[in-house]
Formats: sequence, C-alpha cells, structure tokens
Amino acid sequence: MFERIAELAIRRSRLVLIVAVVAVALMGVLGAGAFAKLLGGGYDDPASQSSRAAKVIDREFGGETNLVLLVSASDGRVDAPAARQGGEDLVAHLKKDQNLENVISYWDTGSSQLRSTDGRDAMVLAHVKGNDTERDENTKSVIDAYTGTYEKTLTVRAGGGAAVTSGMGTQSAKDLVLAESIAIPLTLVLLLLVFGSMIAALLPLAIGTIAIAGTFAELYLLGSVTDVSVFAINLTTALGLGLGIDYALLMVSRFREQLATGASVDDAVRRTVSTAGRTVAFSAATVAAALAALLVFPQYFLRSFGYAGVGVVLIAAVSTLFVMPALFVVLGHRVNGGRLPWAKRERSATRPPFWGRLAATVMRRPALTALPVLAVLLVAASPLLGITFGTPDERVLPENAASRQVSSILREKFHGNDDSAVHIVIDTAVSKTPLKSYATELAGLKGVVRVETSTGTYGDGQSAATGPGTAALGRPDAQQINVVSTLTPKSDAAQDLVRDVRAVAPPAGTHALVGGVDAVLVDSSTPSAAGSRLPWPWSPSPPSSSSSCSPEASSSRCARCSSTWSASARPSAS
Repeated sequence: MFERIAELAIRRSRLVLIVAVVAVALMGVLGAGAFAKLLGGGYDDPASQSSRAAKVIDREFGGETNLVLLVSASDGRVDAPAARQGGEDLVAHLKKDQNLENVISYWDTGSSQLRSTDGRDAMVLAHVKGNDTERDENTKSVIDAYTGTYEKTLTVRAGGGAAVTSGMGTQSAKDLVLAESIAIPLTLVLLLLVFGSMIAALLPLAIGTIAIAGTFAELYLLGSVTDVSVFAINLTTALGLGLGIDYALLMVSRFREQLATGASVDDAVRRTVSTAGRTVAFSAATVAAALAALLVFPQYFLRSFGYAGVGVVLIAAVSTLFVMPALFVVLGHRVNGGRLPWAKRERSATRPPFWGRLAATVMRRPALTALPVLAVLLVAASPLLGITFGTPDERVLPENAASRQVSSILREKFHGNDDSAVHIVIDTAVSKTPLKSYATELAGLKGVVRVETSTGTYGDGQSAATGPGTAALGRPDAQQINVVSTLTPKSDAAQDLVRDVRAVAPPAGTHALVGGVDAVLVDSSTPSAAGSRLPWPWSPSPPSSSSSCSPEASSSRCARCSSTWSASARPSAS
C-alpha cells in the first residue's frame, strides 16, 4: 500500500496537490460555519434522574430556571418609585417575549428572597425556550434586547446557566483566535531552529492547518445532524497542530536524510513513505482507536471529543501520507531552500545529529534515562492528587464576564442561590398535608435555607410555612419543589445535599425525580453514566441492605445515588 502511495505522488504529484488545494478550500468554507453549529451543554446523561426531572419540568412547569437577570437600581433601592416602575415595565416586556416562559420577579411576587440584602438589586428568573441549539440563539436575543441600561433607572445583567453557556461559545471563538496567533508564530520559530530552512519549516505547519480546517468542516457537518459541544474546538486546534506537525516533522526529516545520502528525489520519496509513512499510519490508527472510546459516552460533551479527536487524527494522517510526498516531488532539493545563516549546509552521513546520539544513548541505558524522566513526570502530575471533578460553569469565563459577575453577586448579596436550586418534581397529584410534611423534612437538611412549594415556603425545618407559596409550582397532576441552599454550586457539600434530598422519602404513593445543576454533576459522576454504553454488560454490585439506596419505581436505578444494578441483583421489595 505504501509503495502505491509513493508511486501516486511521483506520477501524479501536481494532480494530488490541486485536489488538496480544492479540498482545503471547501473545508475552509464549511469549517467557517462550525461555530454556529456547536453547543455549550451536553454534560448530562439523557437517561439520568436529573435529565428526566428536567424533561418533566419542561413539560409541566415551563422549564427549570436557566436565566437570571440581575436588575440593579442606578440610584438608590429597587423599591424606589422610579426603580419599581422600571422593574415592572421590564417584567411586563419579558413575559411577552416569545423566547421566554415561567418569568418570576421580585416586583410581581414581593418575595424578599428575590431582593438583595442591601436592597439595591433584584432578580428576575426565567426559562429560555428551545432545545440546546435554539436556546443558545434565544438567549443571545434576550441578552441583546434587555441587558445594559434600562429606562435610565436600572442596570440589567444576565446570568444563569443559559447565559453562561452562551458566553462559553463566544469566549471559545475569541480564545481560539488568541491561541492560534500565539501558537503558530512560536511553532514556526521552533521549526526554523530544528530545520534551519524556511521551506522545510513551513511544511509541518501546512499539514497542521489542513488537519484543523478539515476537522472544523467535519464538526460543521456533524453539528448539522447531531449535538456537538463547543469544547471540541479546543481539542481540534491543540491536537491538529500537534499531530500535524509531529507527523510532517517525521516525514520531512526522513526525506532530507535520504537526499543527504545522495538518493534521487523519487527514491527518497519511496523510502520516506515506506518507512516514516508506515510509522505515521500506525500511530494514527492507535490514537484514533483510543479516542474512539469516547464515542460510547451518553453525554454529547464527551462524545464530541471523540468526534473531533478521531477526525483530526485521521485527517492529519491522510494529508501527511498523500500531500507531503507530492510536495516532496515538486520541491525536490528545494525543500532545503531558505536556509538560515546558522544552519549547516550538509550533514555528515557518518556522524548522526544530536537527536540521533540522544536516541542511541537511551537505547543503551534505558533504565538510567527513564528514571529521571519518570521523576519529572510524577512531580508534574502531583497536582492531580487533589483533583476534583465538575461540569463547566461561570468559572471557565473571564472575571469581567457579566454572567460570572452575576453569579458572584447572587452568592454574596442574596439569601440562597435560586440559580443553583435543587429541583424536585412529582408527576402525580399530591395533597396539601403530605406535601407540607415532605417540604418540612427537606427544609431541615444541612445547608438548606428554604423550600419553595405551591402551598408555602418552608425554612429552618419549621412545620409551618414561613412564606407564601408559588402557585406556578403546582398542577392538578404534578408538583415542583425547589430546594434553595447557601452552598457553593458544584462543591462536595452541594453534591451531598443532592444525595440527601434523594434519600428523603417522597409522599406515599408518589415518585420524586431530583434535578438541578448539582444533580447533573452527581449523575454525570456515577459509573453508570458511562457503563451503560460499554460493550460488555455493566452490572455493578448492588447496594448493601444497610445502605439508604433504594430502587426507583419501574427502574433499576437507585433513587438516592443514581447507581444501577442488574434486574437479578435488584433488592427485593422486602
């Protein structure tokens, strides 16, 4: 096979390059639209309890709160006549906006929980409509329409999950431009130092560019038919530039070495493809196979890394195997053109270069050279001992991002964070007394400041309601309950609260689904999130009888911790 590739490059070099140029142009056109197709979500398992809770809330209650508009009085307090009038007008417009539903604000509820402790800020909570693709566009429309100075009396900033997700897409595009503007010139300088030739140094960059452009085109096509995360861009640029340069570097070095021995251009191409080309193909197949394992995950955030990783590896390998030999044939000895002053004109065939001598030393003393390298790697990896896992949130954005500032203010100036509340949904009718008892028990959990239901707001474990209920949380055949805490979102304590909430027994005869941002993280961290897609049966040990785990109705998933077990291992009703 490699011999045929070499002969194709020798006999049809210009045709190969023309096809490559046309293909790159088409990939560039398609790839330019990739950013509009990529999404910022995808961290949850569609089969998880939190995802199922979100679907029920979307269907029955207009969706979970995913947009928080922080409204600040320009002069004075939000209760001042001018600020109140402006706030009421803003809320009236928001309730008419076709992109929003389930709009709740301080001005139409009078809830002190939606006003800051100093009285200068108030919250407007809403749900942005649409699936992941539509929601991003709808969020941008709402932010453009309402944020900034409003009627000269208010300042409006957007936060919440929808705003953060929208901001991540915009920030990724900016970061990509900045990263490439730094990485490409720096890489070119390093290649010049290695090769000592301008032409030879540019060839690896060309392959890296083809790999990135081709993968962007792939992501555009995939994004048109399925969900693809915006974070696939990060892997594309890093891996595309790295592997493209790595593969091309190997080919260029071998070709120049063959020319230095006196071989003709055609023979040098044949030898390069049959040796270095074989290495590139084997390396690419190995890396692509490893990255393909990401495709089994149910979260499209992780699958997207598989899409980008496999694509960029294969495109880099194909372009290296076909485009590079054709370039060698056309350039011939001019591959050493643009030689820099400090570069040696000829390399001795009897004296290997520095890297060759280093490789020889490693092979003679493998243990001696491996130990210090291993020590350095262990030191570099030592921060992983304290690693904690999470899903991306406002902290991935710059500190001057509005959505990140809103999140900070919500934690500092409001009693409880509605944006990160734990959402419980019961998709059957519930009478007032059992609902009150359930909410009271939830209010007694560590870190909880209030529990909002349709019949009342409960806090500090009190059996009597401490505030009015929210009628929008009740339906004849369903109930939503919001558990609001002061805990830092995504923290260990916040995740423990989710598990504690799931451990509380719902009203008799009902089944509760627990969701929210922290529940998504808990469900994404469980082995079943990936194990359900593995090619062999996933059947972890069932919880012991002493644990608080219990199976959900008609399910093999634990209602408390979301772990799963096979039907044969499921605890009996007794």
